[in-house]
Amino acid sequence: MKRLSLMLVALLAGCASLIAPRGSEDVFILPAAPTARHAATPAPLPWSLTLVTPTASGPLGSRALLVSPQPDLQQVYAGARWAESPPTLLRQRLLAAFSADGRLPRVAPDSVGALTRYTLSSDLEDFRVIISGGRARVRVALTVRLLDNHSRQLLAQRSFIIEEPAAGRNASQVVAAFGAACDRLAPQVVDWTIASAASSATSTR
Repeated sequence: MKRLSLMLVALLAGCASLIAPRGSEDVFILPAAPTARHAATPAPLPWSLTLVTPTASGPLGSRALLVSPQPDLQQVYAGARWAESPPTLLRQRLLAAFSADGRLPRVAPDSVGALTRYTLSSDLEDFRVIISGGRARVRVALTVRLLDNHSRQLLAQRSFIIEEPAAGRNASQVVAAFGAACDRLAPQVVDWTIASAASSATSTR
């Protein structure tokens, strides 16, 4: 019995480094996205787009701030969590990127239920901190699909993987790195979406 009690104490001590007391967490949002537009205001394109919230499985769909201190281990930051789930945060960042870009003015989130020409859906496959060699970096992996709402056909698909080094390993530093990674990812998704829609429109003429 004494041995079992010692094992339980050791187990609880290990968990204490990962799980903070209820109500004591710092709640993070992504840093504000840049608002710079193209040097010349682009002519609006005649297409409308529904932006679907990325799907995510397991902990990726929660508000946990995930970290991998080694390749085969996934933990959560003690005392820190996201204000919204990463799929919701990423949808907001993508909406802001389309708005800042200006070429596709009619972009609606799936919650609006608008009738649009195209739909951009996606799977969030990674959104975590990786510790390697004592240093932290964040990794965001997103697979996106462009669908034609008239024909219900899949027009194009692509996977994006962005890694960004963090200035340090505390929660605020890795959140800043997540912001930088999403700032790199979002314009790439916008450019790819518009190019894919343009290619589809040209091929159907």
